[in-house]
Amino acid sequence: MAHRVAVVRNGQMIDFTSSVGQLGWSSNMDTLGAELTFAYAASETAGFPSKTFIQEGDIIALLNGSTMLGHYVVVSSSPSGRVGKSLTCYDFAWYLNKNQTVIQFKKSSTSSAIAKLCDRFNIRHNISPIKTLVTKIYKGEVVSDIITDLLGQATQETGIAYFMEMIGDVLTVRPRAGLLIRPMIRLSPQTPLVPAASLISEPSRTRSIEDMANKVVVVSEEDKSTKVFAEALDAANIKRYGQLTRIVTLDKKNAAQARQIARTTLSEANKVRDECSVTMLGHDDIRAGRLIDINEPVTGIVGRYLIKSASHSVAKGIHKVSVELEAIG
Repeated sequence: MAHRVAVVRNGQMIDFTSSVGQLGWSSNMDTLGAELTFAYAASETAGFPSKTFIQEGDIIALLNGSTMLGHYVVVSSSPSGRVGKSLTCYDFAWYLNKNQTVIQFKKSSTSSAIAKLCDRFNIRHNISPIKTLVTKIYKGEVVSDIITDLLGQATQETGIAYFMEMIGDVLTVRPRAGLLIRPMIRLSPQTPLVPAASLISEPSRTRSIEDMANKVVVVSEEDKSTKVFAEALDAANIKRYGQLTRIVTLDKKNAAQARQIARTTLSEANKVRDECSVTMLGHDDIRAGRLIDINEPVTGIVGRYLIKSASHSVAKGIHKVSVELEAIG
């Protein structure tokens, strides 16, 4: 199948793929929302789209054959050569990144708090149950930052990592552990399916203790208090690397969760960061937040990895994806 782009007008899709070049899309765990970029040939000559064919605010559909991959809002445009136009688009999470709000939660579950936020901005949602209770006031904060903070609190208290993304026009929040992918591709219509992760190129790998913490201390967030609620440490790692302490502040109302928060924070931070990058033949399932198994013994990129970012490109019918990875476990 081939990737296609179309503009959505009055509920109908107008395909203009034949005029498009430099097609690319990307996702990154550090940001809520995916990006789509492309250029199209624009001319007043019959048979070509005009330079005003696509405008800021238009909705662009990205498809692979008849399969819908996502909808994107045109955010900016610029001239590309004498007869071209370059466009930058974002999925509907862009609205969560661009709206601030004032909101109070009082003993709300995290999932219901996120749903309340989405409802306020007419964002459809599919949120896995998250029972962690939230009592907090947010004033003048960006909606996506509030959601990130809510999920961070839930992860601290439960040890379960969550991931959020837009799937179509639906904000989806679910545990990261269930997002293992095994993408399969064909090199040609006549060849059998093979794992995309077995055909990698340009591998690189970096290991670092720059962000390691082998001791965690949970303390009161009150300015006039130095009360310690809980501690967790790894004596063996302290002996090996030296003491690296991280302080976590906590409202005294949540002191009962302090030990769990200390253990969860230590589990996440007490390790050598093993980060890699590779390029492979593209598959639409390869997105930020997914887990993938790779076996590249030359560089030691072997095991299960979290996809931190994925940048897809389609040129001359060849689909490639460059990914940034972090080892887990």
